Amino acid sequence: MSGIKNVVLVHGAWADGSSWSKVLPLLQAAGLHAVAVQNPLNSIADDVASTNRLINVQDGPVLLVGHSYGGAVITEAGNNPKVVGLGLPSLPKKGKPSAAWRRSIQRLRPTASSGRSRTGI
Repeated sequence: MSGIKNVVLVHGAWADGSSWSKVLPLLQAAGLHAVAVQNPLNSIADDVASTNRLINVQDGPVLLVGHSYGGAVITEAGNNPKVVGLGLPSLPKKGKPSAAWRRSIQRLRPTASSGRSRTGI
């Protein structure tokens, strides 16, 4: 199985998919296909369903990353068979990724492996 090439980012309750706008280009520059879900925030069930719709259209294994309330969403959506790993990042308050975050992204470059993430984000 080839390595992870898809990353689905799940926003918190007081945000929307655009909150990942500074992270998406970093992941894409690392050779990953990264997308951010736009959850409706009506209920956890609706948010999990929305996240699963985005997971299901990915081509291959998915690393699912959630911030804040998104952690609850990925806990449920992580049962999707395409999901091979979960991540809960600690994003900087000023919205600028740290050197540690950039190193984590570099370690996620697609590799020939079991399909599991080599690092947690």
